[in-house]
Amino acid sequence: MSVKIGKVEVDSWSRKEVIAKIDKAMDQNKILQVVTPYSEFIVEAEHNIAFRKALNTSEIIVPDGIGILWAGAYLAGKWNNLWMSLLGIINRDIRLYSVFTEKISGSDLIYDVLDLAHKQKSRLYLLGGEGDVPDKVKSYIQGNYPRINITGTYSGKISLGDKDLFQKVLDTQSDIILVALSYPKQEIFASQLKHYFKDNDHKGVIMCVGGTFDFLAGSQKRAPKWMQKLGLEWLFRLIQQPKRIRRIYKATIEYILLISKYKSNIDKHKHNTL
Repeated sequence: MSVKIGKVEVDSWSRKEVIAKIDKAMDQNKILQVVTPYSEFIVEAEHNIAFRKALNTSEIIVPDGIGILWAGAYLAGKWNNLWMSLLGIINRDIRLYSVFTEKISGSDLIYDVLDLAHKQKSRLYLLGGEGDVPDKVKSYIQGNYPRINITGTYSGKISLGDKDLFQKVLDTQSDIILVALSYPKQEIFASQLKHYFKDNDHKGVIMCVGGTFDFLAGSQKRAPKWMQKLGLEWLFRLIQQPKRIRRIYKATIEYILLISKYKSNIDKHKHNTL
């Protein structure tokens, strides 16, 4: 089951269900694209048609961020007042989990995928990352998941529609491809790669992991657990990287205004149908 947040359909599965679906796809050799939208994505998808299509045609679309949980509950009418709904984020109101049962962070889900890959002795390709990050990620995986076969890494120039690169990845016959680029390029590229695989009768799991490579490599620290629970990961990132302030504004102020507009439209429609 999926829930529409803005123009993006987000799956309302639990983390356990998501892991089971990925496990089944890997076991049955199916093709699967995994994306982890958070509030910034919803704002971008409003006007970026290619990005929106890449998200909505993915097989697994998980709610990465407390903002998605909040929007799901607020749009469903669990609160009638915007400010009370935002206060609900801070005090962890139970209504937050009424539409999406839990936040499924890509930075957490990656460990579940690596566990599955280790269990199945999968072939895994690392695409993206800057500098020595891919090599550090490779070393981390080899040290902690020795049954995974790293088939290669690529961190050079990556362009959308690059069939030479698609073929390079295809030639490795990998079971899992982790794509670590910035959005919206990441999701569009992964979607193109998925269709290239389909055209060439190759299966596999393509997971968009964003900045997760930096966490695995140890080059960036995640927010403390208490900040994650309070939905303050954005603040931790801002403290670490002040240059992200434009993105933080988009993920907070712009996002809240956008969701408020959708809620207003829902309320007007209900009023007009009474």
